[in-house]
Amino acid sequence: MLQRGWMVGLVVSAALAAGGAWLWWSGQAQSLGDGHASGAGGWSMIRSGVGATDGAAGGSDGAQAALMTASQVRKRLFKEGSFQGTEPHGDWCARGEALQPCAGLRSRFEYYLLAIGEVPTESIRVLVADEAQRELGETLAGQVMSLYDKYMDVRRYQPRNQFQQDQLHTWMPVLAELRTYRRQVLGAEWAQAFYADEEAKFEQLHAQVQSGLPPPPDPGGPVPQMAPGKDPATVHAERVARYGEEAAPRLAKVDDEWADWQRRLAAARQTWDGLQANTALSDVQRRQQMGAYVQQHFKDDEHLRVQALLKL
Repeated sequence: MLQRGWMVGLVVSAALAAGGAWLWWSGQAQSLGDGHASGAGGWSMIRSGVGATDGAAGGSDGAQAALMTASQVRKRLFKEGSFQGTEPHGDWCARGEALQPCAGLRSRFEYYLLAIGEVPTESIRVLVADEAQRELGETLAGQVMSLYDKYMDVRRYQPRNQFQQDQLHTWMPVLAELRTYRRQVLGAEWAQAFYADEEAKFEQLHAQVQSGLPPPPDPGGPVPQMAPGKDPATVHAERVARYGEEAAPRLAKVDDEWADWQRRLAAARQTWDGLQANTALSDVQRRQQMGAYVQQHFKDDEHLRVQALLKL
């Protein structure tokens, strides 16, 4: 299920980036109250930047003892872990010989920070620094890492004002405090680039709720899926309501890709079972034939996963 979860996550993340960042913000503010994601309505599920903690494997305590090299992190994530078959998204925001404030750098940071829980947070920093230096050179990479450290400071910040989702009067003081801190740490231009759209959408949400209108559907819940007896049109309508018109077709494509993956994997398992039952073949011959089958029916970035699932 890892592959499907990853594909769905990317689609939903893209939808939220296009028009639902205010829900991420409300989830972040909710989580900052007690240092972990919690709260009613599932809003805290949208948390590309949770506040006080970064997960057991991602915290700074003991991270130095487990510090990995960039090559080790790449192998762990891109060869063995959840980054298999993906490429970094976002932008380094390098324009000529200088960095120019843009939201893409925050997206770039958050792509790597998806690895929290798989590798220590300090090791993620090692990877980001190495990737930046490879692509930008030492000078710009140094500027990128200065912003990365500031961003991580902002990301972990816990407001003194307590956010309570069901107490509307608590919303704007938290926003004001976060907005001030972001600009103090990142500087006005970078804070504007990273957070202006998100903050504006949160203000719109506040005004909407204050007017008495119900909030939009919460995208933090499970992605609506097909099930026996469920009408495809109903699933599509649920996805449109939650994620928007643009995301729904992408999710349908993920459904098709996942169904194709399951079909090919089932066929491969049946083929492997047949080869193992063929007493006329040696173990080497069985593995050679199965290797040729995998090469023919699966993409290069799927080979390791198929081998692991079939225990080849």
